[in-house]
Amino acid sequence: MASGVLARREAREGMLLALPYLLGMLVFVLLPLLGVLYMSLTGWSLLDAPTFKGFANYAKLARDLEFRGSLSVTVLFTAGIVALNITAALLLASLLNVRLAGIAAFRSMVFSPVVMPIVAWSLIWKFLLQPQGPINTGLHGLGFREANLLLDPRTALGTLIVIEVLKAVGLNTVIFLSALQGVSPEQKEAARLDGASPWQIYRFITLPLISPTLFLVFLVTVIGALKVFTPIWVLTGGGPANATTTLIVQMFKQGFTFFEFGYASAIATVLFLAVLLLTVLQWQLRQRLVFYED
Repeated sequence: MASGVLARREAREGMLLALPYLLGMLVFVLLPLLGVLYMSLTGWSLLDAPTFKGFANYAKLARDLEFRGSLSVTVLFTAGIVALNITAALLLASLLNVRLAGIAAFRSMVFSPVVMPIVAWSLIWKFLLQPQGPINTGLHGLGFREANLLLDPRTALGTLIVIEVLKAVGLNTVIFLSALQGVSPEQKEAARLDGASPWQIYRFITLPLISPTLFLVFLVTVIGALKVFTPIWVLTGGGPANATTTLIVQMFKQGFTFFEFGYASAIATVLFLAVLLLTVLQWQLRQRLVFYED
């Protein structure tokens, strides 16, 4: 009897402690999400009252060539960031996972761009990459006379990928470094005594043991790449010729340039469903891709 009363009391106290978080989720996540879903079914140009249009905005998306283009740019942008970020972070973490004098300073240098304000970071690169800036001038001196990295549709997206990776790679590096330091040295030593090469130890022991961390980083990096907006808007505004217009930039343009909030909400809904689908898919694949030591 007493245990039942105690359990109910603990349940009430737990709900009371969770109430602020639940209220925050309701007010700042669920209600805005429902509002966006409703607005995606309306025609609303801000100056007029919303009018219900059903799925007309989604039908328009299916016919919109600019939307298709932004979808392709988003896929390329996300794939480039994920591949380059995770590869660079894993390499840096492996190089920094040593005991040397002054190694902490190098770790701090790798992580420092993460804490820099994103607008300041973008403005620095905008100065460096302006037509007569140091980077393009240097490329001209090397013989690339037509080099203009941000104004050339062939190089603008790749340049933005590199800039975003340089900004964010430090966080994944720290996460990977923590995972690598948790790998038992006894297991690697046993493999070394059995004649395994350094690559075999890394491939068949280290990577499986840090696969839960690798999965987490992959998931977070994909979601983060889909949400990148500030550096794109500051550096290119989605140009040149829509070469860097991702879904989130297209959504911003429709909502705050053309004031088509209903259409922008439809794009936001598609982006939300894409993130949700990718997250569920990756979560379902975790049993095949992730090794749990226990």
